[in-house]
Order: sequence, then structure tokens, then C-alpha cells
Amino acid sequence: MIDKKTVWVAYTNTDCTEGRGLDVLIAVCATEATALRLARKRYVQGSDGPVKTMELVKIDGKWYAPSDAIAVVYPTSEDRAVQAAIDAMRAAVGKAKSRRSDG
Repeated sequence: MIDKKTVWVAYTNTDCTEGRGLDVLIAVCATEATALRLARKRYVQGSDGPVKTMELVKIDGKWYAPSDAIAVVYPTSEDRAVQAAIDAMRAAVGKAKSRRSDG
């Protein structure tokens, strides 16, 4: 038997001025009342944030949320260029460390 439970999630927006950002969760709560309290005045222009239910599933003793509960932020072209430089620097450091341990 699969254990399931409902939780209430309070959301805010990454742009609380105009609301053009993304909704992101600020709290996962056992009761709706708690989520409503935590969402109060936390949304666009000081309004109350939305509260939605979410179904969790228990697998091997741990509770899991659906994958759409989080928003993965993908890199911009600038981020990819910076990441390439980071990766190159780490590779160079790794190469230097391996040479030092060889000799």
C-alpha cells in the first residue's frame, strides 16, 4: 500500500512589485491554517500569497513531492560561458594536482 498525504503549500512571487516573476513555495504545511498564516502579506504588492494543496507520497520511509513542486532555473547563454570557464579552471587545478602527486 502506498502512503499518501495532503499538505498545504504557501507561495510567494519572485517579483513582489509587479508579479511578473515566478511563483515559488515559501512553506509546506501540515494544515491549511498554517499555510494561510505564512502566506499573509507575502505576495505581489503585499497581498496574501496563494495556498494550494499538494499530495505527497511515502517511499522507503521518506515523503516525496511531485517534480513540478520546484522550478529548475536553466542557464542563460552568459551562465553557460561562465560555467565553461569554471569547468576549465577546475580541470586545470585537477591536472596540476595529479602532476604534483605523480612526481
